[in-house]
Amino acid sequence: MSARVGAVVLAAGVVASMALGQFIPFLGAVGEEFALPLSAVGWLSSLITLVAGLTCLPLGIWLEGRRLRGIFLAALLVLASAGLGAAFAGGAAALFAVRVIQAAGYALVMITGPSLLARLPTGRARQSALALWGLCIPAGLTLATAGAALVGTAGWRGQAVGVGGITLVVAGLAATLPRDTRTGRRERADQGSGAGAGWAVAAVAAGFALIALIGVSVVTILPAYLTAESGLSDTSSSLLTAVVSAGSVLGSLAAGAGLRGGARPARLIAAALLMAPLSAGIFTPMPVAVVAVCAAAVLVLNGLAVSALFAALPAVAGDRVAVAVAALTQAGSLGTLLGPPLYAGAVETMGWGAAIAVSAAISSAGVGCALAALRGR
Repeated sequence: MSARVGAVVLAAGVVASMALGQFIPFLGAVGEEFALPLSAVGWLSSLITLVAGLTCLPLGIWLEGRRLRGIFLAALLVLASAGLGAAFAGGAAALFAVRVIQAAGYALVMITGPSLLARLPTGRARQSALALWGLCIPAGLTLATAGAALVGTAGWRGQAVGVGGITLVVAGLAATLPRDTRTGRRERADQGSGAGAGWAVAAVAAGFALIALIGVSVVTILPAYLTAESGLSDTSSSLLTAVVSAGSVLGSLAAGAGLRGGARPARLIAAALLMAPLSAGIFTPMPVAVVAVCAAAVLVLNGLAVSALFAALPAVAGDRVAVAVAALTQAGSLGTLLGPPLYAGAVETMGWGAAIAVSAAISSAGVGCALAALRGR
């Protein structure tokens, strides 16, 4: 039962993340079709992240204490309907409106999904399922990129139909999930309730945002670095970055296996401190192979730590996991928005070596926040 629940909920997280990235391969085509500047099309792509960064915490507070399966199913149906509707958008305004509806469905899936994983499975199965939630976004973005190649001449509209159709199938599977209780189970609730849980959740959310920020930022600026400093073509740089980004999925899988084997989340999170020295192997003059290996290692550690933070939520938040998940999702979304401009600004001002210093400062702060929240848990 736990395996089936985990598989369905994780599939929902992946298809929601496919919706997040479905326009990324088609930014130029959408801009040309609707006569939009690249900046406007960029907002079309990142609108989901922006909405999640502003609304997840209020949604989590609203969801607290409610049965989640029905809301989870409704969110998937909204996501599927909006995705299918995007294929028939006749203008930019309609496309942006559909994207806002997608954003609402995405935010609800990304909150209710992990919350169901905290309620339905038990024991180490719960921890490993929560850890595997960390692979949803990188896996979904990778599949969205692959889907762009498969749809061929159907373009972004074909991509929208494909993602919407897959989401509808997953919604059908979600309808078979068992009902959850209103408040979920407590896990060491004596350490996860009241004011104590409030500061701990805030600290974990801050740690999550800072650690996740590094992975997103490295993937964002790596193609520019490879082109400028290693002499690779734009196509080669993008392809190598896509391969490197798969490290996040491997990190999440490693976290799930480690937690199932009895590893403590705090130890996995502490491994993120190694991202700083590995960044030196990326942003100093090195052969391309060394840069690729170091970047992949950064992404593996990033996925490992992010997944361990999700797995630690029941111990930190007790039966208020929905609020904790919402806090992490909102903080992570804001970090995803702000991280790449922060790195780019530092590089423009002080050169590529500044990315190493930024990674060191942010990883230290992120791990420090997370471990402070987990002390004694």
